[in-house]
Amino acid sequence: MASLKLKFLTRSRLWGDVVLPKGERVFVPTTDVLAPGTPVSIEVEAPELTQALVLSAAVQEHRPFDGQLPAGLYVQVDAASVERCRAALGDPKDDAGRATNRPAGSASRVASRVDCELPARFLTGEARNDAVVKSLSLHTLTVRSSAPIPRGAAVSLAVTLPDGGEVLLGAQVLWTREDLTLSGLALTLLDGDTERRLRAVIDALLAQKPAPAAPVHAGLVVVADDDPSILDFTSRVVMKAGHRVARADRGDAALELIRKDKPSLVFLDVLMPGLDGLEVCRAIRQDAALSDLPVVLLSAMGEQRLAEAAQSVGATAWLTKPMRIDAVRALLDAYLGRVAPGRG
Repeated sequence: MASLKLKFLTRSRLWGDVVLPKGERVFVPTTDVLAPGTPVSIEVEAPELTQALVLSAAVQEHRPFDGQLPAGLYVQVDAASVERCRAALGDPKDDAGRATNRPAGSASRVASRVDCELPARFLTGEARNDAVVKSLSLHTLTVRSSAPIPRGAAVSLAVTLPDGGEVLLGAQVLWTREDLTLSGLALTLLDGDTERRLRAVIDALLAQKPAPAAPVHAGLVVVADDDPSILDFTSRVVMKAGHRVARADRGDAALELIRKDKPSLVFLDVLMPGLDGLEVCRAIRQDAALSDLPVVLLSAMGEQRLAEAAQSVGATAWLTKPMRIDAVRALLDAYLGRVAPGRG
């Protein structure tokens, strides 16, 4: 039996990718090419797993490397393995509440992204890059620096908190806008003390900002992306334009939302677990009730290749990552119109 490895950066991601969908269409990056139906074992790594977790699965289909999207296999994890995974994880959906002894339900608040202005500096050997953290969550940061930070770089930075204290964070640069010296960073695993301090900062900053009232004449927009920084960025632009947002980080979850809520516009990442954006777009176009729904594909692939992919599945438009705020707003105005002044 072929043996594969699959690494998750968070327990909640393992829960969302394997347990909740009951093992359906789990994507495993690999260069192995295996025929549908081939049995495989998958060694899973995730934070806080107390013992090695090996899942049994069967290959559903192979996805070849196309120059942008990684090669790999879609597999069906068997029911017994899903239950072993469930038992090993417990239920991570309220980890934040348990970690800080908060009541259930408070986790959604501390998991939020909040805009901020926190002084920081990148520590790169002998060099020190002054920077400002513009937005913060437990998973990602958006940072404006005094000099561009290369995409893909592993970095460490010191962030000054509102109480005057400082935390040291490790991160990887997901995207960068050299013209704005703005970068999106994914945080690596946090130790318990640092995570608690960041939670407290996010709570305090959120408490200073009252929740905005829902706009009266807002369209519903589904935003689907497995990159938390892109998901948060796009959602914030949509909400600031006066529209409502339904979010998903898996393609199958996005399709379920779309069929249930009948949105006015959809932003779809091309590469997602469950179903990729191209598969979701095909399903939308094949559904008579949804066939006219505007769909915008999002991807870091080159514009020409993205345009060809969008045309092949009937997408309405496409945006290359990292997206510009004015480009997202232009699409919102084009397909939903502007919310009347004083309405949102």
